[in-house]
Amino acid sequence: MRSLSLDEIELFASHRGVCKRDVEDFLSTVGQAGTEEGALLNLYYDARLYNWNISTVRALEKGIKSAYAEESENAGIGYKELETPLPGAPYSLWPQHF
Repeated sequence: MRSLSLDEIELFASHRGVCKRDVEDFLSTVGQAGTEEGALLNLYYDARLYNWNISTVRALEKGIKSAYAEESENAGIGYKELETPLPGAPYSLWPQHF
């Protein structure tokens, strides 16, 4: 896991519809959970607790995956989006609203 730079965090926080402060605060502490799975679980818990919108959650998911991407590559895993049993339907613990 690598720490995200302030510029990287700012990039994730600048997406349309994102609560900038929530993204900056959360991504600055992303390594505290220990693993990518722990960070994602922490994200989903906080998202429900603080009623974050889907744009904010997706920006945070991208930030977490970016922080742990190098670790996955070094382990020979290489990040691929998790899939459901349904073809073409990406898996997310957060409900998708359109």
